[in-house]
Amino acid sequence: MTIAPLPPLGAEVLLDRNITKNSAVGPRSARALAESLGFGTWRFAQGWAIAVLIEPIERTQFQLHGITLRSGGRLGAPAATPEEDEARAMVHDTILAEHGSEGYERLKSVALASITPKGQDRVVKVLTAIRHVPGASPRSQYPMGGGGAQWFLKKPHRFRIVMTVDGNEIARIPGFSAFIGDSAPYDDRARLARYLESA
Repeated sequence: MTIAPLPPLGAEVLLDRNITKNSAVGPRSARALAESLGFGTWRFAQGWAIAVLIEPIERTQFQLHGITLRSGGRLGAPAATPEEDEARAMVHDTILAEHGSEGYERLKSVALASITPKGQDRVVKVLTAIRHVPGASPRSQYPMGGGGAQWFLKKPHRFRIVMTVDGNEIARIPGFSAFIGDSAPYDDRARLARYLESA
């Protein structure tokens, strides 16, 4: 298991691969965030960071991966081994086969049009301090999520770290920190949510 330092608040980082919208992330507890995104809860045990997209995405730069219910952008339940998991059909390939290349590109245009620079529909990515574990069971590492938007970013884009959370579920934004576990006070969570929409 690899544990890596998280980037500091305000850092600009280049990120790719799976992305979602703020509506699927927000200031959730580790348990709730894992359930929303489709991560094993243990992946959040050493903390995480939330990064917001700060440059536009072009239509050629991402693939449709359905929703976070589709673990790894694939159809069906996640498998016990990486080898078995790779045998599952990709959402991207299924949409392309059903709609053709022209229809697929139209759906990508609809997805792009749904993105906003701020608010609930801004693009975000979550970085866990416990990184991807090669060879680990996909069923344990990436179970089915809650159904948020899911796209695969093919080339690195610029993101900014706007919130960090430690292993005790203490969230930090500039000038403020608060507990965001399941019993967190509403007012603290609401303040963090407003920041994630506007930062």
